[in-house]
Amino acid sequence: MIRKLRLVLGAGICAALCGCVIGSGPCLWLQVRHDFTGRIHFREFPRADGVDTVPILILDKTEYVYAPPQSFLCLPANDVQLVGVTEFPDSIGENTHVVVDGKFLEGVAQGHYTRFVIQVNGVLPLRTPERASEHTPERALEPVH
Repeated sequence: MIRKLRLVLGAGICAALCGCVIGSGPCLWLQVRHDFTGRIHFREFPRADGVDTVPILILDKTEYVYAPPQSFLCLPANDVQLVGVTEFPDSIGENTHVVVDGKFLEGVAQGHYTRFVIQVNGVLPLRTPERASEHTPERALEPVH
């Protein structure tokens, strides 16, 4: 009886952890909308007719993606190309910390330079502590008596 219980319990644990990366959480599915945080960098890639400058999001945390056409295991994604965005606002430049709303796709089309790309729905700059301190006064506030 205990042997059967151990077998059922082991199968249950395996089923519960299926699709998860231990210590990182669940794998993301392709074509499901999600928010991603990271820093924007613009990289140049050679093309037949010149150079292609594309926005790359360096993720703050490695995301794991389940992509059955490539592997039945979850694949890591650290650098992903942003597609579907023609231009960025002035507040977003090189090395800006941003949150991107979009969905993971496989980078298989011409002009995709990373394994995965994010089809962008929206991009917003994040206010980081060092940037927030730029807008605070130089002197400390005096206590009110």
